[in-house]
Amino acid sequence: MEMVFTFNASCGSFIGNGRSNNEDNFYFDKKHLPVPNKGLKNPIKCRGTTDSPIIFAVFDGMGGESKGDEASCLASEVFTEKVKILDELALSGKEFMYETCEKANNAVNELRIKQQLSSMGTTVAAIYFSQDEVVACNVGDSKIFRIRDNQMLQISEDHTDEKILTAMGINKKPVLLQYIGVPDNEMAIEPYISKGDIKSEDVYLLCSDGVTDILNVEEMYEIICNNSADDAVRQILSEVNKKDGADNSTVIAIKMI
Repeated sequence: MEMVFTFNASCGSFIGNGRSNNEDNFYFDKKHLPVPNKGLKNPIKCRGTTDSPIIFAVFDGMGGESKGDEASCLASEVFTEKVKILDELALSGKEFMYETCEKANNAVNELRIKQQLSSMGTTVAAIYFSQDEVVACNVGDSKIFRIRDNQMLQISEDHTDEKILTAMGINKKPVLLQYIGVPDNEMAIEPYISKGDIKSEDVYLLCSDGVTDILNVEEMYEIICNNSADDAVRQILSEVNKKDGADNSTVIAIKMI
């Protein structure tokens, strides 16, 4: 039997202590950031139900000099446009994710070629709620977590060489193997997609690596379990700032009621 859930959600984006611009972006309540941007002064929030599809996403632009902010903004614009025509598309959550990631990949590649850049890209971590089903999707290393029954579980899969580095005993930040903007003559993007049910009191967290490189799972769990979605986002970004997080940091928290 299908059920409709109510949720509270919040989104924050912090430029970081070592950056002059914010290469992160998001899709949240029909909003995303322009180019250029300095992040959000304060988190934004929304409340809704799952009686019709709801989508949230975090993007982490890559490249710095290769205009990662433009890549993440372009990907957020693609998600925005696809959501606008979602009713017409009649797609399942899984189909929506595949089609939107492919369209975003093509759009970023076209911009890279137009600007004559060797590389340009962005990660994506997106989540799609419909009735009592949730579809999580990621390309890259931006993460999605679910908290249920007092356990915090990563439901995304990092597209990095971390396992290879660990096996070789090499201690350095893993390199991305997949991202939005991969040239189609090199490889096809393969979004990681997982599906599941929704339960009352589920909590979902979408983060760029500016958050997860600074805070561990236990720290994030403690914050989000003891605060509203809005206060949790504020506190997570505050903790990143206190720990001198240099990278752009974006987080979306969704709490089911």
